[in-house]
Amino acid sequence: MSRAGAPRYDVAVVGGGMVGAVLAVALEQTGFAVALIEAKQPGRFDAQADYDLRLSAIAPGPRRVLANLGLWETVERTRACAFTGMKVWDAGGHAELFLEHTAIGLPELGHIVENELVVDTAWQTLGSVDVFCPAMLADLEIEPDRACLRLDDDSVITAALVVGAEGANSPVRGFAGIETTGWAYGQRCTVGAVTPEKHHRHIAWQRFTETGPVAFLPLSDGRCSLAWHADEALADELKALDHDAFCARLTEASGGVLGKIEKMDTRAAFPLKLLHAKRYCDHRIALAGDAAHVLHPMAGQGVNLGLLDVAELVGALEAGREAGRDAGDLTYLKRYQRARMAENLLMMGATDALKRVYGSRLPWLRQLREQAIASAAGLAPVRQLMIHHAVGLAADGPRLLR
Repeated sequence: MSRAGAPRYDVAVVGGGMVGAVLAVALEQTGFAVALIEAKQPGRFDAQADYDLRLSAIAPGPRRVLANLGLWETVERTRACAFTGMKVWDAGGHAELFLEHTAIGLPELGHIVENELVVDTAWQTLGSVDVFCPAMLADLEIEPDRACLRLDDDSVITAALVVGAEGANSPVRGFAGIETTGWAYGQRCTVGAVTPEKHHRHIAWQRFTETGPVAFLPLSDGRCSLAWHADEALADELKALDHDAFCARLTEASGGVLGKIEKMDTRAAFPLKLLHAKRYCDHRIALAGDAAHVLHPMAGQGVNLGLLDVAELVGALEAGREAGRDAGDLTYLKRYQRARMAENLLMMGATDALKRVYGSRLPWLRQLREQAIASAAGLAPVRQLMIHHAVGLAADGPRLLR
């Protein structure tokens, strides 16, 4: 691969979605020379348009990462909806678990935000980052002192470190030969904005059924973002329903918690899977976000884990620089891997277990589910522990989380 005249960067980030774009901003603000490679130029966010189908529940910890980078103020001002409570219950029982912000002294448990808004805000803040777009990674070679990236227009750039942040089908991960483990869940998640009879009261609602959970996330205009996780057979049934029949089916599946579902705007469905990279780094290689881990979305933690990856990776690279090492030094990349792999595996294991327990029709598991919810609901310390873990705050975490 010819490198004549090729620019040299500290970090080349492949993938300009939420995690990749935020990472590029963070690295640039920390003083690293950064290249960002993205296949498609993201559109400008239009606050007058209807809600996008892709939304995330941003927890306080990852929100702090965005705030420390100067991104959150724009996101919150443009369009974001805070939620102050979360109600969880089992369709097969009577116990309910309600988690609220007052349990840990926070003004909210999180915010519902459109992914494209975060992406647009980050792209408008890239500063001195060199952006290669539209561009795709065509080849990657790792040498002792650099990573050499050939793009699809045959141009070549070099960097001390290349970060794969381009999603579950990461080309960087493939070129690096990093294997993954995982499986398909045999479920699809139907998403879209719904208009319920009752106001959501800034609460996130999730009802567990034997075919998958039904969740309503509050939107700032009073509607809710639906996330209906359904086994393939049910997903096929739902896809075939017309508007009125779908709304009636959703009202039934949600237990009428917000009254009748009066309207369902554009809906779409995507398959669910679990994927985990066997390692997050190699010599001059690192993975972040969905390139490293994909989990069942019932807990809404996918993007949050990716933003926590950003905070930890930037912290590790800063520490390496202070020690006189370049950004591709494996010692400090492994520090990032140790910190994030354990946390990500814990969350992935928890969501996978929840999916399997709540997807079972065994009577004894139904009783166990009911008892677990009742016990958690009755013990304030348990509720506080659950909330603390969910919000992603840590006093001893990396700089971007403080």
